[in-house]
Amino acid sequence: MDHDILHMRLTIWLTIATLCAVIVFAAFPFLDLRISSLFFNGQAGDWVGRSADFMFWRDVLRHGGEVFAVVTFLIFLGNVLIGTTQRTGWRVWAFIWGNTLACAGLLVNGILKTWLGRARPDGVIEFGGVQTFTPAFQLSNQCFKNCSFSSGEAALIASVVLPVCVLLWPQLSRSGKVVCTVIAAFLIIATAAMRMAAGRHFLSDTTMSILFAALTSLILYRVLAIGQHRHVLSVRPVISDVSTILKHSRIYAGRMLATIVRKVLKAATDMRMSATRARSTLSQRRSGMAAE
Repeated sequence: MDHDILHMRLTIWLTIATLCAVIVFAAFPFLDLRISSLFFNGQAGDWVGRSADFMFWRDVLRHGGEVFAVVTFLIFLGNVLIGTTQRTGWRVWAFIWGNTLACAGLLVNGILKTWLGRARPDGVIEFGGVQTFTPAFQLSNQCFKNCSFSSGEAALIASVVLPVCVLLWPQLSRSGKVVCTVIAAFLIIATAAMRMAAGRHFLSDTTMSILFAALTSLILYRVLAIGQHRHVLSVRPVISDVSTILKHSRIYAGRMLATIVRKVLKAATDMRMSATRARSTLSQRRSGMAAE
């Protein structure tokens, strides 16, 4: 019951925060330009976040998030295959990769970035580009592919980090919860800041992606009944499940390899027999022609 009340309160407050953000960015669109101008060097005509160091850490965070989401998906599949011998269960892993798919994959990259058509900061007239600036949530024809609203990378990192924090939370001490919160906030804010500093996203792009990730996390938390299962995610059960999955994977791989070898050998035998029959038929025809 306590978990239900907490979930309801978080949902209410997060919904209010999202609505407030929508109102603020819609009513005061100049905030996006003002914040982006802090990262733009007008004299050099470049963005401060395009140095080699910025790009390196941006790639580390992005590829790290992608790899982590893929690994959780593979563990999810493995847990489904091993069935009753699993110790962590499929739900906790589905919570992570499912949130990434729902938020970063479908909502942000699949719908918003594809259909809203908002130009990126480095492309608008105010920062030396040729496209027209449009406020968040407004349909535009300034971009036709991989557009600015909202931020895919901010959604990716937030949709991975937030479920992990939710799953680890019951296992942490008070100091551990503080550390977890600081690390999560740093990763999410650093990703958002680097994307804005590179001139690739406005403040509203990154802010809304983070809020979307939080909302989808709350939805999947309820749908997957994570409150009843997240206590199983600790080091030993995870190691046990991964070891079992790898063991079964070797067995399945061996069986698959044996099946492939058998099919290849059978195909080779059939081809040899067909070739023998063809030669025999050809020899008979030649013999008949010679007799005539």
